[in-house]
Amino acid sequence: MRICVSGTFGVTSLVNRLLFNTFSIQHKPTILTTKYKMNDFEIIDMPISVLRPVKCDLLILTCKTQKDIESIAREWFGFHRHLIVAIYENATEEPILCPEAHFIRTDNMSSDGICQILRIIHTYKYTATASK
Repeated sequence: MRICVSGTFGVTSLVNRLLFNTFSIQHKPTILTTKYKMNDFEIIDMPISVLRPVKCDLLILTCKTQKDIESIAREWFGFHRHLIVAIYENATEEPILCPEAHFIRTDNMSSDGICQILRIIHTYKYTATASK
């Protein structure tokens, strides 16, 4: 299962939290595409400046507001099966780019939202395996 992670805020932090359950207080922007392979998963940490979208099973876009990633979501349309929006520091925004179940309020310095994202990933992994 291929999972692409991109966005405007906390991309690498989210990938590190999902894969290694670690976080850093320092903010470092994602500047290089990094691929991780663990078990049946390929997780691609992609900077927002990537030249073109990649086919994937699940796209996770990170942001502080959905307006920040609207153009990215439009550009990636058709390249992914499912979209998750991981939103930071915004308790009032309502989902517009994805279903409510895939609109996850996240904080990488705690485990807020991480379990929900992992649950969605595992649900789609086993759904995809069953349909083969």
